[in-house]
Amino acid sequence: MKVIRGSGTWKKKKTPLGIALGNFDGVHLGHQAILKNLIETCKKNGWTSAVYTFDPHPTKILAPKTAPLLIQTLEQKLEALEIMGVETVILEKFDHRFSKWGPRKFFDDILVKRLKAKALWTGYDFTFGFKRGGSVELLKSLCQKKGVPLYVTRAQFAKETLVSSTQIRQLIAQGKVRLVRDFLGRPFSLTGRVVKGMGLGGQMGIHTANLEVENELLPKTGIYATRTRIGTTDHGPWTKDQKKKMEYPSATSVGFNPTFPGKGFSVETHLIGFEGNLVGKKIEVAFLEWMRDELTFPNAETLAMQIQKDIAEAKKINEASRDYRQAG
Repeated sequence: MKVIRGSGTWKKKKTPLGIALGNFDGVHLGHQAILKNLIETCKKNGWTSAVYTFDPHPTKILAPKTAPLLIQTLEQKLEALEIMGVETVILEKFDHRFSKWGPRKFFDDILVKRLKAKALWTGYDFTFGFKRGGSVELLKSLCQKKGVPLYVTRAQFAKETLVSSTQIRQLIAQGKVRLVRDFLGRPFSLTGRVVKGMGLGGQMGIHTANLEVENELLPKTGIYATRTRIGTTDHGPWTKDQKKKMEYPSATSVGFNPTFPGKGFSVETHLIGFEGNLVGKKIEVAFLEWMRDELTFPNAETLAMQIQKDIAEAKKINEASRDYRQAG
């Protein structure tokens, strides 16, 4: 998949572009419905499938104090788009200057003149341009005038609930990660580099990886059944070969570990069946199911006994969750 930084750097190719528009945070089932239609139609017509999106998210610039915590890192989003089969992603830098572009100027100057879009795809609630002044209805009208087909994907539902990034964020914050899998079509995951911790797990004979989290959005505190894949020492996207990398069932603690007060907040995961040093490695922890709240134990021995129970339960949940592929 080719990633283009800024539509101004796009060099017109012989193959026309079919373009999906949106933020695509989470690349959830609603987004996937748009992308599947995009990719199928582009293949049928011999076009290149492309996603046009912003970096950073517009609300980070326009309303930073109320901007939502994003479900994915940019790296995770790009990887999810590549897995879907998208051929090109155009990342437009969003700043205050760009935010003042009106919807018609955006359509004419970027989508038509610069990118020469052969067709466009959006969700039912898409807005664009200055102060979100452009609606789907306006986009339809602009497309009709220019002879550009527009495909609008209707709302998607999972278990009779509207699939949206806002809804998914709320579920993650509530720890309802099992339900989130139904909205994403895969587990919610955190990614980052393993850093050296206090070594408390090792002292109990249960080694854990202390994750320096790159994601903005964290699940509520507690103990989770997870699945962890091991990456590399760098911070770049995983290569195709690395996508076949080691993956282990795991149990993960999100919180403050109240048995050892003063330890501070951490995300720590125990990889079941793994032996080795993960410090400096990049890992991705996929959350399958919330198991229990954090508890305060009278001593390290009783905590260790509970952790062993958690590990056994996490292993069972992993075995029952093989139908869900690892995020990314």
